[in-house]
Amino acid sequence: MIRIAIRSFAHHRTAAIATGLVALVGTILVTGMMSLLGTGLAGSTVAADREFLVQFPLIVGGWTVAIVLFAMVSTISVALGGRAGEIAGIRLIGASHRQVQWMLAAETAAITAVTALPGLAGGYLVGWVVVRGIHAAGLTSAASVFAPGVLLPVLGVLVVLAASVLAAWIGSRSLARRSPVADAAPPPRRRTGRRPGRGRRVTATIMIGAGLASSASVLGMDPADILTTAMTGPGCVLVAVGLCVLAPELVAAVNLALRALRPAHRAAASHLAAINLSAAPDRVRPTVTFLTLFVGVAAGTLSMQGIENAAGTAAGSDGQVLASINYFVVALIAAFMAIALTNNLVASITQRRAEFAVMSLVGSTGRQTHRMLVREIGAATAISAVAGSVGAFLAVLPFAIVKTGDPLQAAAPLPYAITIAIGVCVTLGVSSLVGRRVIRTA
Repeated sequence: MIRIAIRSFAHHRTAAIATGLVALVGTILVTGMMSLLGTGLAGSTVAADREFLVQFPLIVGGWTVAIVLFAMVSTISVALGGRAGEIAGIRLIGASHRQVQWMLAAETAAITAVTALPGLAGGYLVGWVVVRGIHAAGLTSAASVFAPGVLLPVLGVLVVLAASVLAAWIGSRSLARRSPVADAAPPPRRRTGRRPGRGRRVTATIMIGAGLASSASVLGMDPADILTTAMTGPGCVLVAVGLCVLAPELVAAVNLALRALRPAHRAAASHLAAINLSAAPDRVRPTVTFLTLFVGVAAGTLSMQGIENAAGTAAGSDGQVLASINYFVVALIAAFMAIALTNNLVASITQRRAEFAVMSLVGSTGRQTHRMLVREIGAATAISAVAGSVGAFLAVLPFAIVKTGDPLQAAAPLPYAITIAIGVCVTLGVSSLVGRRVIRTA
């Protein structure tokens, strides 16, 4: 299986690059937080600075690992969608589903290992920049120098490596278990008394409920306590991930809206897009998944920082320290999710080459097919922006009440507008460019 994994890796460079980019940026984020934690625990750090330099990386690092794991599961799942024929062939020559899963896990581990050294170097750089930024603001003592050590950053690399293997195992489970001689279509539904997807919806409900409970817990806290941020940040992430899990339901909501708003006459591209969204919703589900996560986390975190600014944080406080570096951390996480979103868009559009070729054979022009694709992605973008924004608002609402006493601060439009604009530009821009190239070659 190792030999097969090496050959498969060589023949699927695009999927390997996509996985490698996600692993690289994830390693940079996690090891950056680990290097900051190592500085906080170092003996050279002044005691007065130690609490923040330990608390902040633990807060941000925890939900960064969760985002990295979720991103890798989604990226690997989409990349494997184009390898169904290859995996079926491997099963036909005698490989068990466990062997296939181990093969894919070995591929992913090898890709992540290649990114370990540059990711570790990038993590050290991120930690150094954050510590220098704190020093430049005069909020920590000059004696608290950057001292990450070796053990904790290397542990961060191992955490990402373990997360990648787990992501490959989870993401390949369904495909590896599929019969190699069965039709690629999903099996017919059995009358078991349970609605399909019930377990997934229950999981999503639990995650959203846990996120809202984490956010609501700040209502009984001191507004100056750093735990208000520590509880609201993970709350935003849990709510966003819960909404991601509900991506099929979000796509179904788009279909209902399109049927309700269907005009008497509409262009061929819009008609084809509506048919595709209804007949094959899984094509846009990766886009909905990642864009919802991007909007929910980025808008929620930026909204929290805007509330901190509106609260008039005192000079030298923990809140001001957070204000000085929070935008930098959010930018890194947003960049990570934008890369993951781009990878998923490229993989999902490339897998539709055969569909675009058939449309050309039946008379669809390249422009009509391209417009159809853009309208599909546009509908997915719209529902993702709405779902992510609503989730961010609900998660940040208790934080706004505690910090300012004004719940409307959670609805300040600027954080949402910035996040949605970036998400729309990335999604539609990548879809248009990649779609145009794939349609032309098809």
